Amino acid sequence: MTRPESSLPEQALPATDGPSTDRPAKRARYYMPKQRSKLRRSITVHTQKAGRWLGQLLFDAEGRPRAFLRALLFDAYQRPRPGLEGVIFKEPGRPRRPFAGWLTQADATLAPLAAGFAFPPPVAGRRTVLVVVESSASPAAPLLRALARDYAVVVVVLDKGGDSGDSGAVEVPVAVARSRVPRAVTLDALAYRARVERPLFAVTVGLSTIDAADALEQRNIPVVAVIGATESERAGPLPQDLALDPALGPALELALDRASALVFPSPAAREAALAAMPRFAARRRLVAAGDPLGTGAAEVVAIGREIGEELDREVALVLATEPERLEVLDIPRENDPPGDFTVVEKLEARIADWRRKALLKRHPNRPPLRRPYSGFHPLIYAEHHPVACFDQRRYPLAHWIERGRPAGPWAIPVFGPLPEPRASGLRSALHGHFFYPDLLPELLERIAVNAARPDLFLTTDTPAKAAELKALTATYPAPVRIDVVPNVGRDVGPFLSALRDVLAGGGYDVFLHVHGKKTKGRRRAIGDPWRNFLWENLIGGAHPMLDAVLAHMEAQPRVGLVYPEDTHLLDWARNGRIAEELRADLALTEPPGTYVDFPVGNMFAIRPAALAPYLALGLDWADYPAEPIPDDGTLMHGLERLLPMAVRKAGFTTAAVRVPGTDWD
Repeated sequence: MTRPESSLPEQALPATDGPSTDRPAKRARYYMPKQRSKLRRSITVHTQKAGRWLGQLLFDAEGRPRAFLRALLFDAYQRPRPGLEGVIFKEPGRPRRPFAGWLTQADATLAPLAAGFAFPPPVAGRRTVLVVVESSASPAAPLLRALARDYAVVVVVLDKGGDSGDSGAVEVPVAVARSRVPRAVTLDALAYRARVERPLFAVTVGLSTIDAADALEQRNIPVVAVIGATESERAGPLPQDLALDPALGPALELALDRASALVFPSPAAREAALAAMPRFAARRRLVAAGDPLGTGAAEVVAIGREIGEELDREVALVLATEPERLEVLDIPRENDPPGDFTVVEKLEARIADWRRKALLKRHPNRPPLRRPYSGFHPLIYAEHHPVACFDQRRYPLAHWIERGRPAGPWAIPVFGPLPEPRASGLRSALHGHFFYPDLLPELLERIAVNAARPDLFLTTDTPAKAAELKALTATYPAPVRIDVVPNVGRDVGPFLSALRDVLAGGGYDVFLHVHGKKTKGRRRAIGDPWRNFLWENLIGGAHPMLDAVLAHMEAQPRVGLVYPEDTHLLDWARNGRIAEELRADLALTEPPGTYVDFPVGNMFAIRPAALAPYLALGLDWADYPAEPIPDDGTLMHGLERLLPMAVRKAGFTTAAVRVPGTDWD
């Protein structure tokens, strides 16, 4: 096939074979991060060498701290010694990188202790409920009987042990005070063992057992903490004065912070606790039940059932609502734990992880989360619903579905492949920037699986590369224009500056923007899988995705931007300063939030009219930073993240496209 006569003007190629570097000598309008100096780079190299040497001194080949370091920082159960938690943990439950791998094995030290707890065998057809008491189960006998009507009840008695009478509960005595093992370790081992039984919920009786409640909650066993009802607490200060008592106040604060539900002996006690600790004013499930171990036991059972079934309800709610969107959970990952896990098990693990982070007040995106459900961004939703998602530990996805899936910046329409190629009535063009011309044949192969043959606008940085691109497109059955551009602005400058006349000219309904990515990260090459993912979703391979994109935009005229849905959940990173400068020039009023959903990798399909705010900036080559550029924080990174906001400002909506089963990292 011979190439048809092009109707697109082709830029004359410069006579030299070197890169075009002419840049107007004017001051750039936008912040340009400074490159590190040679001295700083040298210092970094030597610091890294010193760090590796120190790491070899302190840690063995398996990443375990050497014996002298373990003895200095940890006890025999891999717990940090008092006062040294800050050396080992960045935040509660999140070890610093050198200790992270080794501490994942800390549960192995609990196994011998856990084996000593004589839990009864499970009862067929009945869920287990755990009750933790101090010294004797006798005072809680009415509560145990109320629980035993519906559940298999295991009562754990800390120290001494007592008779639970005819309550129907099985007693498990646990020696704490007489043990040579620290109390915190014993209770953690108890929670570790209890988790094997998958109890529906647990009840802790008295403030003296709140540390057990904390250990159970950290194992994702929801706890009802009954306070102010034990003999010692009734013999001391009045229940409503517990929050002010120097001996019991800290335990009550821990209960309010960690337990899924609290049962107070009276409304006055509940109000007094909240008045003394107003930061818990948003807490839900604070029940006042007179005599909770006796006549008020039914209220304890009811609130326990509610918190115990919440996980099941959340899982069921998600599974009942377009479960095909959960396919993102079914993609194998390098850092997945060993073994085969179903989507349901992965969903349960996500919910448990979210609850634990909320419990420990940990940063929700450390380590980074993945999108659990196509079309939904849990972190943006959680930021807009902090009481439910952080204070009440609701899983954002389940809460969103429960509320009827309201629209907002957390939700974006997603569509998938067409069953077969389909021609579109839209006039389409594709811009491809190729610093690496050898990647163009792959793009042409992907275009070929579609019915559409968009006009091509190709850019590169040298005449030699341009000639290579020209030869590769000699048989392309649509017009082709090839421009040589300065090697600045990466793929953004060639699109917004070199093609401004075309984008503003009204000749096309949709413009696609791609580039030949071969990015190499600091620790690994990510360019090939990233490019494959983006091109597979936006252009095609196994499916005619270019046709799918055009069909969607033809059917939805208000959709101005379509981009591949990435599973990574990102924030503004180091782009805050440049984003604020751009937001001011673009007159964007949409609140930025902490997290942002955008075309990660900067490949997309857009209506030129939706690009109007960017074109109005009038960016020229002097506005882009010179190469080499930093990994983040430049004009191009800011434009990439702000694009959806600019499209919405122009009066259009956005949508994402996704080929099931695809990902890049």
